[in-house]
Amino acid sequence: MKKTDYTTLPITEKDISKQIGRSIKSPIRINNLHNLGIDQTAFLHKFSPLFEELSWDEYDPRRLRVAFLTKVFPKQKAAIHQHFKAYYTGQTKWSVFKKWTSQLSPTQQKKLKTIQPWRRRSVAKFHLQQTQKGFSLQRIPVPQFAQAVDDTDVRSWPRVFQEAPASHVENNLFHQFLLQIFRQVQSVESTIEKAHITAHFMSVKATSDTPGDNSPEGAHEDGAAYIVSALVINRFNVSGGETQILEKRRGGKKEIILRRILQPGEFAFQADTGEEKVFGNDLWHHVTPFHKTDKKKGDGWRDIIGLDVVIKM
Repeated sequence: MKKTDYTTLPITEKDISKQIGRSIKSPIRINNLHNLGIDQTAFLHKFSPLFEELSWDEYDPRRLRVAFLTKVFPKQKAAIHQHFKAYYTGQTKWSVFKKWTSQLSPTQQKKLKTIQPWRRRSVAKFHLQQTQKGFSLQRIPVPQFAQAVDDTDVRSWPRVFQEAPASHVENNLFHQFLLQIFRQVQSVESTIEKAHITAHFMSVKATSDTPGDNSPEGAHEDGAAYIVSALVINRFNVSGGETQILEKRRGGKKEIILRRILQPGEFAFQADTGEEKVFGNDLWHHVTPFHKTDKKKGDGWRDIIGLDVVIKM
């Protein structure tokens, strides 16, 4: 599919259907905060500086360090992977791999040390329910997070992330955003009256040597009924980072049906898991790596808020 510059927002599954010449019925909304009735300028002003406060995500480098060892010692992959899940989930320390790290050359040791976190993140979860007076919104704890994906996928393993500070999520602007996304869900499934919404704050770095990558697993589903794959807050000193929505066709082939580089204030909302049984199209999503543009400036950053909307609780 050729990249298309839609002139106005929102972009819906109906617009995409016209563009690609076949029917897409599963819900898609590419939109911005302003069109939701939210003060976009105020929202970006409040949230833009908050991402520097987030903790580093240690899970990505754990996965890459083990991948590095298996590449150096391919014949011992099975033995190395016996320790992978426990190390990845924080149950054991890196020293469990001493048998292999002690055999690395100085050059390999140096390369291994370069595998450091490149993503900051936090999480917050809410119960949202329609009432006779409107809506109720209650924050609930997230002791650990796991996605409803295949158990061979590391995202199905329990991870513990920093809980978002109250100042980040317990305010009128953020509550408006959650409510408006819930209304997007209700616009396609009018009988839904309650949901759990998990918010993910993510800040991804690009350096001169390494592009930023928020989807190292490639095109994927998140395991929720609906998602906001990204509400972009900041794009600093970067190019790329293209949001892609794909459809998994018969035979398993995934075809890109929409491409767009989201700008601050824009978001991508779509049905995510099980939607092929409800609406007829199996949607997936991806964001391409992005690159630092000006070497004279600091690192490049792409900061987003993602949402997982779970209906069956």
